[in-house]
Amino acid sequence: MCAALQLNTCSTDSWRRLREQLMNSFTHAMKEDMLDSDIVDMLAAINSVPCIATSSSCSGRIAVFSAPSPGDKRQGGIVYKWHRPVDPAELREAILNARNTGHRYVWASAQPPILALHTCSLRLADMIADIAINSGYKYTGYNYTSRSYYMFIIGSERIDIPLVFEGRTIVDLDYNLLANLLNSYLLLGKRKLNRLRRAFSSMLDLLRKGCEEATLV
Repeated sequence: MCAALQLNTCSTDSWRRLREQLMNSFTHAMKEDMLDSDIVDMLAAINSVPCIATSSSCSGRIAVFSAPSPGDKRQGGIVYKWHRPVDPAELREAILNARNTGHRYVWASAQPPILALHTCSLRLADMIADIAINSGYKYTGYNYTSRSYYMFIIGSERIDIPLVFEGRTIVDLDYNLLANLLNSYLLLGKRKLNRLRRAFSSMLDLLRKGCEEATLV
């Protein structure tokens, strides 16, 4: 059954508990150096608005995957990942390790930034969506839960490169070329992230005002 839509949940205990939980997780992740260094400042700025709390977020990554069959996440998954440009030698080692798993499918991927967050206000959800879309993040949206509006902001700078299909190597690999290709997508996504960072920075006062108005409703 779907939760009944509310314009905001800012005055509810369930929102307060959710935000406290998310903020504790964010603080712990910062202390343990578990966050991407090039996104921490933006997450901290967003979290300074009392009606918003960030969840799992990433500034983009390169990864090598293997799986026994397409879509098998239970037995397959990430062999190695980097949140920075990758060196051809370490990419080669990761791909060899992926092939040594015996899985019949191996691929490499450059994945874009992903921001996940919650807000207690429908108006703020719309404002954040406008900020993201105007910054070039067309894959932006939100879902209502009984506690909050859960939002996702996803970049479009992604490429997936099949390397082994049904146990057969698809092409002879040029690791320098492959690393350059993956790095170019990763860095493109990180550059666009700067645009989103500037947009959030310029809109913080407006978001705080929207938060104040939401808590008075």
